[in-house]
Amino acid sequence: MQNRLLALLASILIAAGSSSARADDPVNTAEFSIALSGLPIARAEFTTTLRDKRYEISAGLRTTGLARFITDTKAQIIVDGLAGRKNWRPQSFSFRYDYGRRSRSFETRFLHDQVTSSTITPKPDYSKRKNWVPTRPQDLKNVTDPVSALIVPGGTEPCRAMVGVFDGEARMNLRLSHKRMDRFTTAGFDGEVTVCSIRYEPVSGHRRKSKDIDYVKRLDNIEIWFAKSAKLDVYAPVYLAVPTKYGVISITATRFDG
Repeated sequence: MQNRLLALLASILIAAGSSSARADDPVNTAEFSIALSGLPIARAEFTTTLRDKRYEISAGLRTTGLARFITDTKAQIIVDGLAGRKNWRPQSFSFRYDYGRRSRSFETRFLHDQVTSSTITPKPDYSKRKNWVPTRPQDLKNVTDPVSALIVPGGTEPCRAMVGVFDGEARMNLRLSHKRMDRFTTAGFDGEVTVCSIRYEPVSGHRRKSKDIDYVKRLDNIEIWFAKSAKLDVYAPVYLAVPTKYGVISITATRFDG
């Protein structure tokens, strides 16, 4: 659970990898440092490409430094969909993470904010999972993927009240509210950002009595910072701070093409 939680926290904030962008396609590139109580534990890069009202995000993460000696974790994400004026709507979401010698992958298809298909490899046997909250058909409606959920078109309020998210196994709600305006500086960006508080609400696809999930659910001091990318005319996260039982996990943009 801890490895998947790390990968998902990163996927909420980052999208990384390579892109088949044409020279005239708007592209946003960013790099992130992920730390636990100030100690670097992972790095990520991202490329988001906008082409003919379609978007593509390819993403990657890998643990670094001492964290690799504890558990070498890698995550890859690919998302594509339609870039609307009010939101970005995914059509496919692929998420794979490797931890040590084990790996899991998730492939999800969307149509009109609904999940049309979802597969997990290796296929889980939920009958062996105690206190499992199964995902119901209604949980697959009015949802997006974890990355598209937090890419907000420029004319829209970044701190949207509620976003339904399906990550390939679990349905959750992210509840955001405006907290303040602040300033953020990194390579490629120096300007005003919108700071939102964010709360995690598990719905299904998780263990009912999971200590990790219950802990994150109770948190009321998670912050996420949105910066404006003029190239894509969207708000995108540049900073996320999540207190955990082991210290604060922070994800900070070390480069952001504003």
